[in-house]
Amino acid sequence: MKIKATTDDFIVKELIDLEIKDDGAYRIYLLEKRHWNTMDALLAIARQNKMPMARIGYGGRKDRHALTYQYISVPREHDLSFNMPKIKLTFIGFADDYVSPAILKGNYFELTLRKIPTAQKTSVAKRLNEVACCGFPNYFDDQRFGSVINPEEFLAERIIRKHYKGALKLYLTSIYPEDRGKEKERKRAIEKQWGNWQAVLPLCRTAAEKDIVKILTKGESKYQLVKAINAIPKEELSMHFSAYQSFLWNQSLERILLQYITNPIKIKGRIMDYYFYETLEENTLNTLKQLNIPTVSYKISGDSKAIDAVLEVLSERNLKPSDFNLTKIRKSFFKTFPRPAITIPQFLGTVPFNSSDLLQSFAKDDIYPGYLKLKIRFTLPPGSFATMLVKSLES
Repeated sequence: MKIKATTDDFIVKELIDLEIKDDGAYRIYLLEKRHWNTMDALLAIARQNKMPMARIGYGGRKDRHALTYQYISVPREHDLSFNMPKIKLTFIGFADDYVSPAILKGNYFELTLRKIPTAQKTSVAKRLNEVACCGFPNYFDDQRFGSVINPEEFLAERIIRKHYKGALKLYLTSIYPEDRGKEKERKRAIEKQWGNWQAVLPLCRTAAEKDIVKILTKGESKYQLVKAINAIPKEELSMHFSAYQSFLWNQSLERILLQYITNPIKIKGRIMDYYFYETLEENTLNTLKQLNIPTVSYKISGDSKAIDAVLEVLSERNLKPSDFNLTKIRKSFFKTFPRPAITIPQFLGTVPFNSSDLLQSFAKDDIYPGYLKLKIRFTLPPGSFATMLVKSLES
């Protein structure tokens, strides 16, 4: 099975709870984009309008490999204009509140599943019915870990352990799959010269990299290293913190699921494996539907079973909640929030259905000859990943 063969195969639209008015403290825009991730798009909008990106409110980050619609806000004194390929910004009105995760109701998805072997038609239909009934584990999916190369080398974990120099090395030298040849060479050159800051400085490309290395040229005391960490842009530091927090949450969910499900199905992910179930007994389903697992912070609360799982995951990495109280890091921090253990999609159109209706919904794949395709429409709560639903269909 394949998704995102074309941009229009993966469409996502934010659903928000925000009254649009003729006047208000904030201007509200609809951001439509293709081949851009949310943060890069917002940075481009901020640059063109000569304003700090921090003034732009948004609810969630959307994938670059999709056609996405989301809302953004700016204080009313900013009248945004924007002109770049594959991004469209439309003013829709004013509101008394700004756009943030707090006003998100969920996301609407239209997905075209492609390259489905004819022999798997019945099994895909069966899994859709099972997911419609029992949902799927609410893991953070691979796109949350774009800043991570190795699950044993999280920049955020190095900061938590006060291994500041190691965190800076990851920031300046990590090579990502999407990096081009010259960028890889540049990062390897920085690693080769690591510690020789006068030699590293000419290799720096961004303003943040230059600021970090200039700080290090003045010494490598704890004070200077912390100052260098704080020179990492807020958006990037928050991304690294979110990736680590999401990884720990996923491991906590895995620990709980394996206590409840028999014959778990393992799907390989980018930096970790994901465990799925097919169906759940009614009591187990009700228990997991009501279970929220807190993301890790220096203060966590909630269901005792969930907290125990989080503490066990931390203990395996020789950490404890108090380690996440980063008083010296000013630009970002770990904030705890409860996240449902499983999510139940609300299917529209294709499912729920009787089996004969679904089997007739498959069509010949116009991109992959000899295979089938299937379009499904559904909504998910805020923060749940449609790609994880697709993984559950493959299990």
